[in-house]
This record gives sequence, structure tokens and C-alpha cells, in this order.
Amino acid sequence: MERTYPKYAITAVGAVLIRGDEILLVKRGYSPGKGKWSIPGGVVEAGESLIEAAKRELLEETGLEAEPIGIIWVLNNIVKDREGRVKYHYVIIDVLFDSNTIKGDLKPGSDAVEASWFKIRDLRENPEVSRTVKLLIDRIQVYGLTYIPITNTENIVVE
Repeated sequence: MERTYPKYAITAVGAVLIRGDEILLVKRGYSPGKGKWSIPGGVVEAGESLIEAAKRELLEETGLEAEPIGIIWVLNNIVKDREGRVKYHYVIIDVLFDSNTIKGDLKPGSDAVEASWFKIRDLRENPEVSRTVKLLIDRIQVYGLTYIPITNTENIVVE
């Protein structure tokens, strides 16, 4: 699958883990967002549910496991090049995890070069934090930690 200059939008997930007044972020090792602090996440693999993908990405990028509780936000992230062509296009479904279920030791992995907890109140002014994290924080400040509860996310049809 071609990720740069795609023909179609690519489905991805973000693993949102908030503990008190802190949020878990990873520093990206690859584009888009290389060097920026972002929500752990990545592309949904074929045959994988949104929940499976979010749990996998959380573990791969942070070394942590937790139980998902709902969909907190959906973001249509389009990045254009200088000529106005679509270089990246991701539809990102952010899954909120229950911080009371965290297991494991925090350590970066996969395409994350660092993983750390950040005070939510400090993110808006931090130039190293991605634009998408700042948009998520704005959403949380307006609506709180509201989410769509997880129900049956499997839609498997055998032909």
C-alpha cells in the first residue's frame, strides 16, 4: 500500500490513554510527523478490527496494554505538498483506553523513538507536539472525555 500520494484515504487508529491530568504520547520516528509528539497509533491492517489495531499499536509503540472503552474522536488528516497535491490522507479513529487497566512498562517501540506522559495543560504551547494532538486536546476541553462506547466492532461476512 502506497502511503505517500495515495489514491484513497488510509484508515488508521490512535490509542488515547489519559491518566489523571496526563496523556501518553510518543515521538514519531517516521513521516508524517517525524520528530513530533503524537498519539500512539498506525494503520489498520486488513482483517483487523479497530479495537485490535488500537490495542496492537498501543503495545507496539509504548510497551503498555490497556482495555479500550470507546471511540473518542474521528479525524480526517490531509497533508498537502507545496504544489497542493495530497501527500498523505489518513482517516484516524481515536480509541480511548481505560487508564485503570494499564499493564506493562513504558518503553518506545515500533516507529516511536520516545514515549512519555505529558501534562495536558502544557501541550497547547509545546511546538514539538503534533497539530492533531492539539486538536484532540481542544476537543477534550470542550466536550470532556465523552466517547461512543465500544460494542460489537466485528463485521465479518463470508461469501
